[in-house]
Amino acid sequence: MNERASEQMSFFGRMVIVVGAALLLVVGFAAAWAAWQIVADRLFGTRMVIYADGAREPIAAFRGVAYEAREERLLREYPPLLIDAVLLMEDRRFYQHRGVDLRALARAAWVNARSGAIRQGGSTLTQQLARGRYLSGERTFSRKIKEAILALTLEVALSKQEILERYLNEVYLGQQGIQEVHGIGTASRLYLGKEPSGLRPAEVALLVGMIRSPNTTSPFTSPRRARERRDSVLRRLRLEGKLSVAEYRRALRDPVRVTKSFTVDAAHFLEFVRHEVEAKLPVSARARSLKVFTTLDPEAQQAAQRAVRLGMRGIDGHRGGGTGNAAEASLVALDVETGAIKAMVGGRNYQRSQFNRAVQARRQPGSLFKPFIYLAAFEASRGGGGPALTPATVVGDRPVSLAVGSRQWTPANFERRYYGRVRVREALERSLNTATLRVAEQVGLRRVIDQAKASGIESPIRPNPATLLGASEVSLLEITAAYGTLARGGEWIKPVAIKKVTDDKGWVLFEERRERRWAASPQAAFLVTSLLQGAIDRGTAASARRLGLARSAAGKTGTSNDLRDAWFVGYTPDLVAGVWVGVDSGASLRLTAAQAALPLWTSFIEQASAGHPPRTFAPPPGIVTAKIDPMSGLRVGSGCSGGVDEIFIQGTEPTESCPEGEMLFFSWLRRLFSR
Repeated sequence: MNERASEQMSFFGRMVIVVGAALLLVVGFAAAWAAWQIVADRLFGTRMVIYADGAREPIAAFRGVAYEAREERLLREYPPLLIDAVLLMEDRRFYQHRGVDLRALARAAWVNARSGAIRQGGSTLTQQLARGRYLSGERTFSRKIKEAILALTLEVALSKQEILERYLNEVYLGQQGIQEVHGIGTASRLYLGKEPSGLRPAEVALLVGMIRSPNTTSPFTSPRRARERRDSVLRRLRLEGKLSVAEYRRALRDPVRVTKSFTVDAAHFLEFVRHEVEAKLPVSARARSLKVFTTLDPEAQQAAQRAVRLGMRGIDGHRGGGTGNAAEASLVALDVETGAIKAMVGGRNYQRSQFNRAVQARRQPGSLFKPFIYLAAFEASRGGGGPALTPATVVGDRPVSLAVGSRQWTPANFERRYYGRVRVREALERSLNTATLRVAEQVGLRRVIDQAKASGIESPIRPNPATLLGASEVSLLEITAAYGTLARGGEWIKPVAIKKVTDDKGWVLFEERRERRWAASPQAAFLVTSLLQGAIDRGTAASARRLGLARSAAGKTGTSNDLRDAWFVGYTPDLVAGVWVGVDSGASLRLTAAQAALPLWTSFIEQASAGHPPRTFAPPPGIVTAKIDPMSGLRVGSGCSGGVDEIFIQGTEPTESCPEGEMLFFSWLRRLFSR
C-alpha cells in the first residue's frame, strides 16, 4: 500500500512539474511577446513627421498605416480636473489594479447581461493604451488575451504616472481630414483652439466625454450627443466632489463651442511625399523616427483646395449628369525659381479616391503641347539649323492632309475656321491647328520631340504627326514642370517636394539636390513666353482677364479630342501652375479648357499671388523690338504710320519694309476674309 501510494505521489509530482513547466513556458513566451511588442514599437514603429516649408509645427505625422495629429505632452501639463475626469469615467480603480481589473470585468459583465446590450466596458486605462498603441481594432477573443498580456507587461515596465501620461497622449479622439487625432492635448488645440491648461470645466468634460465614442459624440457631427455626454461627465465630477455646485451649474450653462483650428488639407501631397521618402531612403534609414521638411506652401495649398472645390461646383452645375459620370480635377503649382512643389491637389476628395491625378494620371494634353513646337522653331532659327522663323513670320492657315501610316490624317481648326495667312504669333495665340502644323513641318517632328523631352516631358512621345496636336499622354506634374522651363528662361529643373529628411537626433539622411539642365536659350524661351502672354491678353485664354486676372501672366489652354480633357497651364514670373479637369473613365467632359480649367487656374493664381508685388517678364539680353506690318510681318517702312511692335532674337528681325499702301490693302483683305 505504501509502495503504491509512493508511486502515485511520484506520478502526481511529475505531472505537477510538467504542467508547471508548461505554464512557465507559456507565461514566459507571453511575457517575451509582450515585451517585444513594446520594444519593437520603440525601435521599428517609426513616425514620419512632415513639415511645410519653413514651418515649426508639423502639418502631419505618419505612423504605421495612418496619418496622425499627435503632440507629446508631459503629465504636469494636463490640469488636475481633466485627470480626475478621465479616471472617473474610464478607470476608477486605476491605482489599485495591475493592468487588468477583474472586479471591473465582473461588474461590466453583470450590467451588460442584465441590460441585454453592451452598457459598460471592463477595460482598464492600461488595456486601452495597449489596444490603441500596439494592437488592431478587431474585436476577437485572441485580441482581448493579447491586450491583457500587454497591459500586465506595461504595468511591470512603467510606473502608473508614465502609463497615465502615455494614455493622455495616445487616446483616439476622432478625425481631422485624413488624420487621426490622438491625445487630449492635440484635441484641445485642434477642436477648442487652446492648450489643456486653459480648459474650462465644461470643455474638460466635452473632451473626456468623447473618449468612449469619439465619432458619434463629436461636437462637429452631433452637437446634441456631445452635450449630453458632456453633461454626464459633469454630473460625475459633481457627485465625486470635484466641482462645487456653482461650478457645476455654470458649466451646464456653458454652450458647446468648438473652433476647428486651421489645418492644411494636403492629403495627396502627403502621400506623394511619403512615397518619395520610401524611394529615396533605404529600409534601414526608414526604421527610425523621421522629420521630413517639404516645399509645401500652406497658403498656396489652401488656395488650390479652395479653387478646385468652388470651381468644380460650377462645373457640376453646368454639366449636370449622374455621379457615375462625375468630373474630377487636379492642380499643381511650382515655384518658378526653384522648381519646388508649392501646392498639389490630386482630386476632389481624398477619402473618396486616393488616386493622385496630378501625378499618376496620364491624359492627352491637346494644344498644351504646341508651345514646344514654337520653342523648337525659334531654337532652330537662332542656331541656324532651320528656316528663319520669328513671331512675325507669316504661315499658311488652310486645311491640311498628312499621311499617317497607310491613311490620311486631316486635322482641322477648333471651329473649322481658317484665316489663310497668319503670323506665328497669331497661330499660337489663337491655337490654330493647321498653321501650327505648317510650323512643325518646317522644323521637323524629331526636333520637336527632342525639344519637348529636353523641356521636361518624361512620358513616351509617339513619333507621329498626331503628337504635334497633343495625342501623346502626359501627367499634369511633368507638363507643368515643362512650362516652368519656359518661365525660367529655358532651364528645366526637376520638381521637388522634399527639402531634407533628418532623424529625430537631427542627422541629415537626405537633402535636396537640384536636377537641372538647359533645354533652350533664354531668348527662344522668352519669345514663347511673349506669345503665351498674348494668348491670355487676346487669344484663347482671354477670358482670364474677364475673370479677374490682373497680373502679368502667360499660359495655354488644351482640350483633347471629343472634349475629354480640359487643361490650362500658365505662369507668372514667380509661380507656374497647371490644372486638369476631366472624367476618370475618359468620357467626354463636354466643356472646353477655357470653360473648365481656366477659371480654376485664374482663381488659384489670384489667391496664391495675393500679397506678392506684381512683376513683369523681363527680356534677356539679345532681344530687340521692331515695328512690323501685322499682315505681312515685314518691317514698317520709314514715313509709314501704324504697325505693331514685335520682339525678335537679335539678328532675326525683318530687314524688308512693307510700303504703307500695301500695308493698308492687306489689312483690308484680312478683315474681309476672316469674317
